[in-house]
Amino acid sequence: MMIHLENITKKFSERVVLEEISLEIGQEIVALLGPNGAGKTTLVNIICGLLKRDGGTVSVNGLDPEKQQNQVRKKIGLISQETALYDYLTAKENLMFHARLYGVPRQKRKQAVAEALELAQLTDRANDRVKTFSGGMKRRLALVRALLHEPEILILDEPSLGIDVQNRNEIWNRILELNKESSKSIIVTTNYMDEADRLADRCAIIDDGKIIALDTPSKLKTTIAGGTRLEAFISLSSSKLKQLKEKLFSISPKTEITKQLEQDNYYVLMPAQAEANKLLTDVSELFQDFPTVKLLDLSLRIPTLDDVFLELTGSKLRD
Repeated sequence: MMIHLENITKKFSERVVLEEISLEIGQEIVALLGPNGAGKTTLVNIICGLLKRDGGTVSVNGLDPEKQQNQVRKKIGLISQETALYDYLTAKENLMFHARLYGVPRQKRKQAVAEALELAQLTDRANDRVKTFSGGMKRRLALVRALLHEPEILILDEPSLGIDVQNRNEIWNRILELNKESSKSIIVTTNYMDEADRLADRCAIIDDGKIIALDTPSKLKTTIAGGTRLEAFISLSSSKLKQLKEKLFSISPKTEITKQLEQDNYYVLMPAQAEANKLLTDVSELFQDFPTVKLLDLSLRIPTLDDVFLELTGSKLRD
């Protein structure tokens, strides 16, 4: 594992911000989700060695961020919520400055900067001052700046905050390409559930300083917030109803079948902790085994990560 956290605790005065956080992150994308003040940024700062923990152990590729801070920072590319670019410098000058700062060898800097500009799709704006850039362009420049020294770990704190849909999509594509091509460990903190759903291999939901859920987006959606729900209106001879019930109950024990006013018409509700495609396939195949079943209508409700998030953390506003 590239990052190993065990029983991490952190207090600010008497307020507990992180309480016995344990997490292992390999060559994958992990999204840290949580309400404002949940402790996401605090945890990132501890991993980077920017903040001291009060308890627990942290290992970043076998290194302790507190004791071996400089070595750890060479392994991490960090994009904070603030892009921290120099507005009075050009895009090229910003990258060249940070290449020197990150210790990129002199003979490699020119090529590294050129490749970064191309990756950010900013080659034609290389000699323009950053103060003339849009928010999305600055975000793209900040992303490639963090990659100049070829870090093994990439940490993105709200990478698409305050930018338009096109730039968000472009940044998402770049992150996915990085994960596919270079086998990095990538941590993304975000309040956008669709961002986590598209990018993350796993999501860690943090609330009140604790990890309250950790799994793939798919698993979280099928096991929390009611899971997948199939609704169908069917017409069926009452003599076949008992047999159909048994089959439906074998797929979902919580199935409800309600008689409608029309003769031989029934409403079927099937909540299931299963992926939508599997549930739909199983039910379709079952109906095919009952030639007398006439399907009048069918709908499928698939929970979102928003549903999961609200189910776990509640809908009360956080400051």
